[in-house]
Amino acid sequence: MTDASTESTGPTATDSVVDALRGAVASVEAAIVRLEGEDAAPDTAESVLASVGAPALGDIVTRHNALTRAAAIVDHRGTLPDADWTPLAELGSRLDETVARLQAHASALLDGADADKPVQEHLEYLHTIAVEERLGETLQLLVLVEDCLFLWHRVRIAREGSAPEVVAAARSALARHFEGDGDLLRRARRALARFAEGSPLEVVRRLSSSRTTRALSTLRRDLDDYRAAFRADDAGWLADEDPDVAEALDSIDSPLKAVGGALGDVLERGRARVTETLSRDDGDKTSAADPERP
Repeated sequence: MTDASTESTGPTATDSVVDALRGAVASVEAAIVRLEGEDAAPDTAESVLASVGAPALGDIVTRHNALTRAAAIVDHRGTLPDADWTPLAELGSRLDETVARLQAHASALLDGADADKPVQEHLEYLHTIAVEERLGETLQLLVLVEDCLFLWHRVRIAREGSAPEVVAAARSALARHFEGDGDLLRRARRALARFAEGSPLEVVRRLSSSRTTRALSTLRRDLDDYRAAFRADDAGWLADEDPDVAEALDSIDSPLKAVGGALGDVLERGRARVTETLSRDDGDKTSAADPERP
């Protein structure tokens, strides 16, 4: 008969949930820079939250800092004093609603990216949702608010233990993250990649517009940040993505790469010939200026 006192106990279901909460978001640094950095418009986060009808959260970065501190105390001490928990206890429902509203807003914007629209009309729509409707900022804010929610669940579990309703609420938040956030990333990447449809000359013409390329490049960076923050590659969110989508997104800043194939080679050779001619002309001018030079 095995002595129960000598049996090793593995991770509990609650431990697994806490580990998943801890690992769901790799970093919020890019999101904070996007929302509050030098290049950000004033009150970007507050404006986006107001536009989706989110409940009052106060300054979201301040909230995140407070929750990060609380989670660090929990990791060190195993629990959180009443004085620290009391101002945070009611945040959970507001954070949960805010995540749902941000996801719904981003999803509604992507609903308008109809694959049957002509590409030029589609690009105009992308410009609208990227610049005026701030899709990129919405996704970056989702990273920050969702990390707040995961931190809050970690602290709540430490405070209230492994009661079924406590663990179930944390599991629900994680499930919505993996399903909803992954779907948003895939849909946004497909919508953005449509700029590369059509003939090579059409692609070059689209990318010759600084207005278009600026909007596309900014949105692509937001999607890249979102992908990295949520560890999308580790989660397998893009495992079944069409390789053409990634190729198109990689080429946004390079018209030559975007057109590819024979035309891309022709354009590249033309660029090289121009560079060679300019270099040769510079050399001839130098020789003319110095007649004694051999």
